[in-house]
Formats: sequence, structure tokens, C-alpha cells
Amino acid sequence: MKLDAATLALEPRSVGECIDLAVLFYRRHATKLLTLSLLFGVVPVAAGVVASSNGTGWLWSGLLFVFVSPFLGAAVVAGAGHHVFGEEFTVKSALQNVGARLGTLALLLPAARIAYGAVSVMCWGLLTVPVATRYGFLSEVVILEQLRGYRIATRCAEILRDMYADACGRYVAIAGFAFGVSSILFILLDLGSQVLLGIPVFAAKVSWAVAADDILNLLAYDPLLVGVLSATWWLVYPLARLAWFFCYLDARVRKEGWDVEIALRVEARRLAHAY
Repeated sequence: MKLDAATLALEPRSVGECIDLAVLFYRRHATKLLTLSLLFGVVPVAAGVVASSNGTGWLWSGLLFVFVSPFLGAAVVAGAGHHVFGEEFTVKSALQNVGARLGTLALLLPAARIAYGAVSVMCWGLLTVPVATRYGFLSEVVILEQLRGYRIATRCAEILRDMYADACGRYVAIAGFAFGVSSILFILLDLGSQVLLGIPVFAAKVSWAVAADDILNLLAYDPLLVGVLSATWWLVYPLARLAWFFCYLDARVRKEGWDVEIALRVEARRLAHAY
């Protein structure tokens, strides 16, 4: 990637600024990102809907999201990463970049999710964020930096050195943001379906006197709820993944002085043309 061809200012940014950039990028490339969400999410959503017939809708929706969404994230990183450095973002090029590294991604991404799950179970979720943060930049390192083997883990650790606690805080902030956005989207879909179509998705179906039992039964057996809820996850996930990608750029700017390097390259080019 050509650093001096960057299409946005590579400078240190707070997590809020990374989220702002993600929102702007999502708005500008909504059609492409929604297409990617559709390509990766339609089968998991449909599988959850079908599984609701035997009471495992929430289980299959959750499992498939956990193990398939990292590949959607990799496609988002491939598209956004190359676009930031001056290349055109297309769905085809994003998928091609993922396909070129599919073997490595197919090995590492599910393994990372299994590690998150194992740590969550063993430590009651207390170490989930540290472990997820530790391997959070796998797609960036594999696709954009094109590293292989043991160098991938070494590079992930190198990027986060001396800023690991800050990265964990950013991870929590982005996860909280994504949860808030997906919750609002789900509420809007529920209200819209009820008011415009007369078809309740969630709130109107729950007897709040026994809400816990009703909600568990709906999550297990209601295909409409399972489908709408999982669809919101797939729609919002690219936004969260973009925010984390911009945190990756920020980490490299802070550690490797990309902003200074780019400024020097631009100045050198200007001087060369001047003489």
C-alpha cells in the first residue's frame, strides 16, 4: 500500500473520532457494505429462522454470527483498507483480496473465536475483552500487511505494545456503540412492523408479567424475531468493524509515525518537482 496515496489524513485519533470516520465511511459506501452484509449474512439469518422450528433459532443464529462474521469483517477491512490508500473499493476486489488469503483466514479467524469462547467460559467473561483485543487486528495483518506464519501473532503484539490498555478501552467503547446502534435499529424495525404492517416482532408479543420466560421462548421458537434480530447484527457489524479498522490505522500512526512519513514523502516530491 502506498502511504502517500492515502485518501484521508493519517493522524492520531480518539476512539470517538474513529467511530465518526466509520459512520462517514459507511454512509459513503453504504451500498457496497450492505451488499457484503447480504452476501455473508443471508445464509446464517436463514439458518436461524429455519432452526427456530425446533427451538434452536437463537443458538444457530448466534453461533453462525460468531464464526462467519469475522469473514465479513475481513472483506470490510480489505475494501476499506485498500480504499484508504488510494485504490477503488468494490465488492469484487474486497472478495478477491479475502479469497487470496482465505487459507490463512480460515485457520486463524475461527481459532481466535474459539479462544474467545473458551476464555469467556473459564473466566466468566472477565478476560474476553483482553483476548479479543490481543487478536483483534488479525485481518489487517493478514490482508493489508500480508504476513504469514508466526509473524502474524508477533505483529499483532507489536502493534499493541505500550497501548494495550487503551486498545482494550477502545474495543469496549466500539462494542458498546455497536450494541446501542443495533438495539435502536431493532426497536425501530419492531415499531415500524407493528405500526405500518400490523405485524408485531417483539414488544407486543411479550407479557411483561412473565417477560423472562416469554423472551426465551420467542428467541427459541419465533422465526420472525430470530430473523429480524440477527439481521440487525449483520447490518451493524460492518460499522463496528470499520471503527476498529480505523483504530488500527491510529495505532500505526502513533507507533510508526505514518503521518510524519507521509508528510516527508509529500514534501520530498514537491521539492523534486520544484527543481
